[in-house]
Amino acid sequence: MKFKWIMPAVAACTLGVGQNAQAADVAVGLKASTLGISGELVTNIIPAMLNARLQVNGFNYNTTINGTDFTSDASLKLFSAGAIADYYPFAGKFRLSAGLYYNANKFSVTGTPTAAGTFTFNGTTYTSASVGSVTGSIDFNKIAPYMGLGWGDSVSEGSPFGVSFELGALYQGTPKSTLTTSNSIAGLAADIEAERVKLQNDLNSFKFYPVISFGLNYKF
Repeated sequence: MKFKWIMPAVAACTLGVGQNAQAADVAVGLKASTLGISGELVTNIIPAMLNARLQVNGFNYNTTINGTDFTSDASLKLFSAGAIADYYPFAGKFRLSAGLYYNANKFSVTGTPTAAGTFTFNGTTYTSASVGSVTGSIDFNKIAPYMGLGWGDSVSEGSPFGVSFELGALYQGTPKSTLTTSNSIAGLAADIEAERVKLQNDLNSFKFYPVISFGLNYKF
């Protein structure tokens, strides 16, 4: 997929905001999405045709899973910030969107065996004392192009209140995995790397992150 047209579109929106700041309408929005809880600032570049949005998203979730042989502490951290251009091809509520995000989304998990627990890596079983704890993480490209479509024009609504819906995807690139242990013994590092490669192979196809959002907005 080619994204060469995204940067000119975002740059045009940024320039347009400066040129039309005095005449532009401004709206704020609050959204729930697969990127987390989102806040955004919206202004119009060309009324009923082109809007620009600045958006910040975040959500943290931590949980502990108690197994028979080990305990896992998992953490999902979502944080992203984006600049998006919305184009309204029919001068209505339907829009096509493109932009760029700073993407700091990350997932990590740490497994700690019980006193009598064991770990098996690459077919080899290790005692809990020899391994210690095991930590795995997955993160993504920090700069992620975005494309989507949606419904809603918060700055051209007749009412100051409006709703929006959006469906799109971030191109986050190939996810990057890590797998480490707190201890190190002969053969363990090679087996850990073999397991990480298996995990990485499973992740290689997840280059797009789906974005689904529902929002409420208010126009000043």
